[in-house]
Amino acid sequence: MRFLNCAVCWVLAVAAPTSPPAPVRTAVTHVTVIDVRSGLAKPDMTAVLFQGRIESVGPAAAAHVGRSARIIDGRGRYLIPGLWDMHVHEGDNERALRLMLAAGITGVRDMGSDVEKLREARRRLRTGEWTGPRLVFAGPMLEGPPSEAASDTWIVRTPEEATRAVKLLASEGVDFIKVHDNLARDTYRAIADAARTSGLPFAGHVSASTTPLEASNLGQKSIEHLEFVPQPCRVLFEPAGPARSIPAECDDTALRAMLQAFAANGTWLDPTIGSFRYFAPEQWPAIFAGFRALALPIRQSGVRILTGTDQSGYLEDKGDIPGRSLHDELALLVEAGFTPAEVLRAATLNAAVFLGLGDSLGTVEAGKVANLVLLEANPLQDIRNTRRIVAVIVEGRVVGRSTVVQNARRYCRGTGASAPSARAACNGQ
Repeated sequence: MRFLNCAVCWVLAVAAPTSPPAPVRTAVTHVTVIDVRSGLAKPDMTAVLFQGRIESVGPAAAAHVGRSARIIDGRGRYLIPGLWDMHVHEGDNERALRLMLAAGITGVRDMGSDVEKLREARRRLRTGEWTGPRLVFAGPMLEGPPSEAASDTWIVRTPEEATRAVKLLASEGVDFIKVHDNLARDTYRAIADAARTSGLPFAGHVSASTTPLEASNLGQKSIEHLEFVPQPCRVLFEPAGPARSIPAECDDTALRAMLQAFAANGTWLDPTIGSFRYFAPEQWPAIFAGFRALALPIRQSGVRILTGTDQSGYLEDKGDIPGRSLHDELALLVEAGFTPAEVLRAATLNAAVFLGLGDSLGTVEAGKVANLVLLEANPLQDIRNTRRIVAVIVEGRVVGRSTVVQNARRYCRGTGASAPSARAACNGQ
């Protein structure tokens, strides 16, 4: 059974802990290394891993491995950096985190959950109590009325409340601030100012009181979903036809000017395009057609993109399995018009650069943390090959294919496969 043919190979790799740190070097020999920076494949290379980092990468013929090294034969296989899902809501869910790791996701950005649970999850991940990806998080999102408060949502009604909320979240150790839909204009600006004072980026939705360009000019670091398109222009995601009227400010020239401003401001886009299959299934064909029409202007503008899924318990109930959802997102981005190299870069190096971690993550280079994925086939030829995972390597520790497949088989035989989506996954659908 191939890894890519059983989506539940990700679903409950939960009983597949990583092996303890090896006291010796590990060498992935005669492997093709995917250089995500250049988009090139480098054949017959050897990567030597030691003490959680990549010690060296170079031509196999010149590699000095040492007799005591653990050897992983990379012939016919491809080595990429670990993947990032940059928009999830399950950073406090151990089971979901294990599934993501088994799918080659070695880092996640949680975009809105209970801050105490997230802090505890990160502690357990760091101490090894949990097995999962690296976790960065915002804690609860900041929102305005008429939304209601919850553990993952704080309601701020005034600039003063907004400033206090940002300061409190900063004291809780969040990595960034998440903004949502209904913030008043002065409250949104207060969040931007307080985040800047606290040394934290802010990211998320574009509030109804603010335009995407204003959000970018105020320093919002990433815009999620399709909210980078101004509200009057959302008609672009409706079915084409004589009844559809596109406002003048939504023509190609205006949208390209806005995208160029994003690029100049350093504003990133995280489309989470695959999530709309579940949030708006009837509108999905029109939504995807509209996004596909924007792909070329985005690429030409120089705006950098991220890969996120909006993964949550709600989406999993709809059949969107943690881990698999990111691979679906990558395939949809390519279908929309991005190249496999661009999409792979977005899922690896772009995420690292966005988070300020480009010096330690995001590429297969000497000195970087050894978060890697070994694949059966070349993702530059077909992005769907990111699903064909042989092993996931986390800080030099290896999760092998055989362990993942064994746990998938146990899951497929067990009561956990009773849901229709899980049964379909076990049947390779």
